[in-house]
Amino acid sequence: MRSTWMMAGIAVAALLAGCSEQAAMKAAPSMDMAAPAAVEGRMAAESAPEAPAAEPAPAPGGGIGGPILTPQPTYLAYQYATQIEVPAPKVEPLIQAHEQACRKAGPQLCQVLGASTNSNGPDDVSAQLELRAEPKWLQGFRDGLAGQAKAADGRIKGASVTAEDLTRQIVDTEARLRAQKTLRERLQQLLKDRPGKLSDLLETERELARVQGEIDSQESELSVMRARVSMSRLSLNYETKPNPVTGGAFEPIGDAFNNFFRVVAQGFASLIYGVAALLPWLAVGGPLAWLGVRWWRGRKAKAKAKADG
Repeated sequence: MRSTWMMAGIAVAALLAGCSEQAAMKAAPSMDMAAPAAVEGRMAAESAPEAPAAEPAPAPGGGIGGPILTPQPTYLAYQYATQIEVPAPKVEPLIQAHEQACRKAGPQLCQVLGASTNSNGPDDVSAQLELRAEPKWLQGFRDGLAGQAKAADGRIKGASVTAEDLTRQIVDTEARLRAQKTLRERLQQLLKDRPGKLSDLLETERELARVQGEIDSQESELSVMRARVSMSRLSLNYETKPNPVTGGAFEPIGDAFNNFFRVVAQGFASLIYGVAALLPWLAVGGPLAWLGVRWWRGRKAKAKAKADG
C-alpha cells in the first residue's frame, strides 16, 4: 500500500515537473524577444532627436497658438522740418533765440549742426537752422514754436516729419560685428598657442589686422546709426512775412530816377558802338557800291544808244 502511494506521488511530481518545463519553454521565447525589444527601444530613444514641445491650444478667437516670441526692437531715425513765417525784422532775433536755447541745453540734449541767414534787402530776409536733439527735449522745443512765432507776429507755415527704419541695418551690423569678434578671439588664441613657422605667424597677424580693421569700421558705422536713432533732427526754415505796404515797394521807382542819366548814357554809348562797328564796312563797301552803280549806268546808256541808232 505504501509503495502504491509512493509510485502515485512520483508520477504526480513527474507530471507537474513536465508541465512546469513546458510552461517555462513557452514563456522563454517571449522573454528573450522582449529583452532585445526593450534594448532597441532604449537605444532608439537615446539616439532620436529630442521631441518638440507640445503646441499650446489655439488662442481664443480662432488664433493658432504658438511659442511666445520676444518682440524685436525697432530703430527709427526721425527727421522734422518746420517753416516759420515772421516779419523781416524778427527773423534774425528769432533764429538767434532758437540757437541760444539749443546751446543752453547742452550737447547731450541738443546740438547745432548749421545756421545761415540771407538778406536781399530790409524786407526780404530768410534763415535756416539745423538741430539734432534728444527726442523728449525736441518735442518740448517743437511744442513752443507756434507760440514763439505768434509772439513775433508770425505763424507756422508748414511742418513735416519723416522716419527712416534702420532696424535691419543695425541688426545685420551687430551680427557681423559679433562674428568678427569671435574670429578675432580665435586668431589671437591661435597666435598664443601655436607658434608655428614665421610665415604662418605673419599670415595670421595679417588676417588679425584685417579683422580688427573691419571691427573698427563696423563699430563706427553702428555708432553713427545708433546716434541717428537716439537723437532726432530738426530743420527750421525762416521766411519773411509778406507786407504789401513797405518802403521797399517803391524802391524800383527810386532806382529808376537814380539810374536815369546812367540809362541815357548807356543808350548813347550803344549808338557810338554801332557807328564804330559800321565804319569799316562803309569804308570798303562804299567805293565798291559806287563802282557798281556807275558800271550799271554805263551799260544801260550803251544799250539805249544802240536801240536809238
